[in-house]
Amino acid sequence: MLDSKEIIKAINKAIEPFIMDGGSSFLLTQYASNHIFRLRIVNNVSLAFNHYGNGGEHVKVIKWFNDFWLFVEVKFLNPNGAIISLSVFQGHETDDNKVQLFRAEWDDYADGNLAHAQPHWHLLTNKAIENTVNSFVEIVPEIKDTFVEVLKEEKNKGVDLSLFHFAMYGDWPNNQSHIHRIDNENKLAQWFGGLLGHLKSELEYLSKKSTIVN
Repeated sequence: MLDSKEIIKAINKAIEPFIMDGGSSFLLTQYASNHIFRLRIVNNVSLAFNHYGNGGEHVKVIKWFNDFWLFVEVKFLNPNGAIISLSVFQGHETDDNKVQLFRAEWDDYADGNLAHAQPHWHLLTNKAIENTVNSFVEIVPEIKDTFVEVLKEEKNKGVDLSLFHFAMYGDWPNNQSHIHRIDNENKLAQWFGGLLGHLKSELEYLSKKSTIVN
């Protein structure tokens, strides 16, 4: 059985080298209950809507770099198991509906009932496009019914990829599963550190490409 305190301690050590906009280090601290941990709120905080499942909630996000914002939650289940969630948003500080680019998750319900790839990605930029269309419809109410019907038809042409669990660790070349349990705090911490390093590298690359194009 994993110790939640040791898990948070290991993760905090792994993410310590990553600096938020403003100079503070990342740090997971207790939130709402002793089973939930989120990034420490210091400076450069804003709001964003965190999409998950068929709904979501407004959450406080922390400025990382450029116009990218971060939300992290670690939730421990009783008696065993954990749900890890990390989302990257993009947008202006004053925009409470920032674009949620993607969400990285690692779920372990400790009962062996894991139907989806663990860990995995959720791609969410299609939600931003849908929100933009809906906002436009609200501005021009006389075309609302037509737009809603057209949007519904377009959505029905394909599956909603925001619900797709894209495998992050599919060890298929070695005939291994794409489902991995959270059974070692150091392995989880290394995953966290590697994930943040990879995201920062790729987002910086995309930012530079965007600057060149513009």
